[in-house]
This record gives sequence, structure tokens and C-alpha cells, in this order.
Amino acid sequence: MQAGEAIARYGVAFVLTQAIEVPIYRRALGVRPLVAFGASAITHPIVWFVMPSLWRSLYVAAISADRRFVLGELGYYLGYGVLAEGFAVAVEAAYFWKAGITARRAFGWAIAANAVSSLLGQALRAATGWP
Repeated sequence: MQAGEAIARYGVAFVLTQAIEVPIYRRALGVRPLVAFGASAITHPIVWFVMPSLWRSLYVAAISADRRFVLGELGYYLGYGVLAEGFAVAVEAAYFWKAGITARRAFGWAIAANAVSSLLGQALRAATGWP
């Protein structure tokens, strides 16, 4: 994939994530638009640009230590999803907790918002190949 296409895919994914998660956080947590926007703005670039290579490094280390950890394509993809979405949920929940939302509400709505945006993103990718 060329750099221009990678940037375009990231831009589409970022806009879609914000379009999905901002209204969820606004309605559920009653936060201002910029506060809602900030949660994904912090995590999305890391999930998109850092987590793939981090997951690859962790996976290579695991299979180097024990070949029983070798995963198929789906297992590898799901492992990345758990790492990346787990990171996003944890950071976004902490972000809202620091903004004055109770930890339970912040964590619950971070799970919900990220689940919705991830599932819709996966559905879009399956249907169109993008982002």
C-alpha cells in the first residue's frame, strides 16, 4: 500500500470513529463535544500506527519462545484486536475518569463506544475493503 492510500485510509477510519464515538460519549456521559472528541483523538493514532508493530513484535517473541503459540490468520487478527481495543478502552476510560466521570461509567461507556465503532468499522471493511 502506498503512503497516499495509507493516509487516506487512516483519515476515513479516524472520521468514522469520531462520527460513531463522539455522539455515544456526548449522550451517555454528558461531556462537551471537544471532550468527547479528545478520547479517540488520543488513542486512534496509536491504535492505527503503533499497535500493529507492537503486536507483531509480541507475537514473534511468543512464537520464538514456544511454537505452540503460532496462530492462524484469524487468530493473529483477533489478537491484534484485543490488544488495540483493550488499549483504547483503558486509555479512554482513564481519560473520562480524569474528566470527572466515575470509573465504572467511564469504563463501561468506553467498552460500548469502542465495540460499536470497531464492529461497524469491521463491517465496512468486509463490505467495501475500506478503511
